[in-house]
Amino acid sequence: MMRDGLMRALSRLVLLWVMACQHTALAQEAAVDVAPVLTPAGTTYPYAQQLQWLDSGRFIVGRWDGSMTFFRPPGVGEWGPMLTDVLRTPANRGVEMMAVRDSRTFVTSNDSASITLWRERDAAIQEEVEPALMDRLPRPFRYENFAYDADVGMANSGVFLTQANREYLVTGHENGFVLIWSVTRQGRQLAVLKKLDVRSPNPIPSPFPLWNVRDIVAWRDGIVITGAEDGDLVMLQVPQGNVVVRKRYNPGAQRGINGLALLDDHLVAVACSVGASDKNTWLFRVRPAELQSQGSVDLKQDLALPQSFAFRAAMASVGGQPHVFATTQEGLLWTVLVTPEGQLQVQAVSSVDFPIGEAIDYNPATSQLAAVGVLVNLFNVGAPAPVSPAIRKQAPPQAPSLRREPAPAH
Repeated sequence: MMRDGLMRALSRLVLLWVMACQHTALAQEAAVDVAPVLTPAGTTYPYAQQLQWLDSGRFIVGRWDGSMTFFRPPGVGEWGPMLTDVLRTPANRGVEMMAVRDSRTFVTSNDSASITLWRERDAAIQEEVEPALMDRLPRPFRYENFAYDADVGMANSGVFLTQANREYLVTGHENGFVLIWSVTRQGRQLAVLKKLDVRSPNPIPSPFPLWNVRDIVAWRDGIVITGAEDGDLVMLQVPQGNVVVRKRYNPGAQRGINGLALLDDHLVAVACSVGASDKNTWLFRVRPAELQSQGSVDLKQDLALPQSFAFRAAMASVGGQPHVFATTQEGLLWTVLVTPEGQLQVQAVSSVDFPIGEAIDYNPATSQLAAVGVLVNLFNVGAPAPVSPAIRKQAPPQAPSLRREPAPAH
């Protein structure tokens, strides 16, 4: 009897399974004949590409969706950077370049044949608005587009500088060109003075051949240094536009330069390392007519990764010592010490939100580092706290602390 009951139960299970399969097949067949309810209409990428401090109290985030969002550090009773203003590029293109002139003036990329100059307008204080609340109100900006030759391509980088009492803007572009602009009328007028082709005569053997001039930094005496996807660092004299030095950042480079950072005579270039022996962060000493190669390091936590993409870098003097902050594709923010011997020594690593790399910028006036991918992160940068001699013997050298703004007490 028990056997008969078991057989009947198994027969029912088989029958139910066959019916379920038939039902699934009929449902799939019916689904083919019915139009889907949801069809893709498009996707917008709000990822950060550029970040610059406008002054000690505000920073701007330029994103791929064409927006520029302004944030200030949190005040009493606030947690996290506070949004104050929003702008967008006139062409509705992603913000690939941003350069700050002063606390009220900056430029951005616009399209493949123009850049946009932004200037904050004077805001008249209205009687009904309390002066203490003025910094929380949206601020009006004027903008003007300035055109250049279309073969230059989209602006990817830029920097303002003054040489011999004249002001200039230098911009780097996607097709391997650099433009030198004159800046007149207290920062209200731009005009192209020079168009320079800085493409490498021997570009890196990358499967992704690109010419974008990804970053530009200003040193001194009218010298700027560019870093490009073709693998070359180029030192230029402004305003003449002559090439002073050209140097491959890594003799065995397989990928181009993503970003530069400069502190005094210390220059850092970040790139993408390929293979176990490559590096993605490179240090140089800047001298007149020379870029001296120094240390390098591969900022990679998962050693099994075939490549490691370093996105952006910033530099700061912490406790009298130069430090590098860099973001990488593992969603990490690295703290690296520049040793007196010219080597790069990893001190600490922090987790941030974006697994490609975050835009970062350091504000020396407030000792704060902003890092933005999608989330907007703000860190206080401080020298390590002193420790007792007994602990010091056992502990490794401490890194500068990256402390997020404390949460308000409840």
